[in-house]
Amino acid sequence: MGVAYDPNRQGWGAAALTVVMTGALLFTAFTIHKNTCRHPRDPMATQVYHERDGAGHEAKAEGAEHKPAGEAAKPSH
Repeated sequence: MGVAYDPNRQGWGAAALTVVMTGALLFTAFTIHKNTCRHPRDPMATQVYHERDGAGHEAKAEGAEHKPAGEAAKPSH
Protein backbone atom coordinates (compact mmCIF):
# COMPACT_ATOMS: atom_id res chain seq x y z
CA MET A 1 0.00 0.00 0.00
CA GLY A 2 1.65 3.17 1.19
CA VAL A 3 3.32 4.65 4.16
CA ALA A 4 1.64 4.00 7.50
CA TYR A 5 -0.24 6.91 9.07
CA ASP A 6 1.86 8.71 11.68
CA PRO A 7 0.08 11.64 13.43
CA ASN A 8 3.38 12.97 14.79
CA ARG A 9 4.63 13.87 11.33
CA GLN A 10 1.78 16.15 10.34
CA GLY A 11 1.45 19.84 11.04
CA TRP A 12 5.15 20.71 11.19
CA GLY A 13 4.87 22.92 8.14
CA ALA A 14 2.10 24.99 9.73
CA ALA A 15 4.04 25.17 12.99
CA ALA A 16 7.19 26.37 11.20
CA LEU A 17 5.18 28.99 9.27
CA THR A 18 3.62 30.22 12.53
CA VAL A 19 7.03 30.57 14.20
CA VAL A 20 8.50 32.43 11.21
CA MET A 21 5.52 34.79 10.96
CA THR A 22 5.65 35.48 14.71
CA GLY A 23 9.33 36.36 14.45
CA ALA A 24 8.65 38.65 11.48
CA LEU A 25 5.84 40.44 13.32
CA LEU A 26 7.98 40.92 16.44
CA PHE A 27 10.82 42.33 14.34
CA THR A 28 8.41 44.70 12.57
CA ALA A 29 6.91 45.90 15.85
CA PHE A 30 10.37 46.45 17.36
CA THR A 31 11.55 48.37 14.30
CA ILE A 32 8.48 50.64 14.29
CA HIS A 33 8.87 51.21 18.05
CA LYS A 34 12.55 52.14 17.76
CA ASN A 35 11.88 54.53 14.87
CA THR A 36 8.89 56.35 16.36
CA CYS A 37 9.16 56.23 20.17
CA ARG A 38 10.66 59.23 21.94
CA HIS A 39 12.08 59.15 25.43
CA PRO A 40 10.53 61.66 27.87
CA ARG A 41 13.94 63.31 28.32
CA ASP A 42 14.49 63.65 24.58
CA PRO A 43 15.75 67.20 23.87
CA MET A 44 13.41 67.48 20.89
CA ALA A 45 10.40 66.86 23.15
CA THR A 46 11.39 69.59 25.63
CA GLN A 47 9.58 72.31 23.73
CA VAL A 48 6.27 70.49 23.94
CA TYR A 49 6.55 70.05 27.72
CA HIS A 50 7.73 73.65 28.19
CA GLU A 51 4.73 75.03 26.30
CA ARG A 52 2.33 72.78 28.22
CA ASP A 53 3.77 73.75 31.59
CA GLY A 54 3.86 77.42 30.65
CA ALA A 55 0.16 77.40 29.83
CA GLY A 56 -0.65 76.22 33.35
CA HIS A 57 1.53 78.90 34.94
CA GLU A 58 -0.09 81.64 32.86
CA ALA A 59 -3.56 80.56 33.97
CA LYS A 60 -2.52 80.65 37.64
CA ALA A 61 -0.92 84.07 37.18
CA GLU A 62 -4.20 85.44 35.84
CA GLY A 63 -6.07 84.17 38.89
CA ALA A 64 -7.99 81.51 36.98
CA GLU A 65 -8.64 78.26 38.75
CA HIS A 66 -6.95 75.32 37.07
CA LYS A 67 -9.36 72.49 36.28
CA PRO A 68 -8.39 69.18 34.71
CA ALA A 69 -9.50 68.60 31.16
CA GLY A 70 -13.11 67.51 30.84
CA GLU A 71 -14.31 69.24 33.99
CA ALA A 72 -16.36 72.24 32.95
CA ALA A 73 -18.10 74.61 35.27
CA LYS A 74 -21.29 72.92 36.44
CA PRO A 75 -24.43 75.04 36.55
CA SER A 76 -25.92 75.43 40.00
CA HIS A 77 -29.62 74.74 40.44
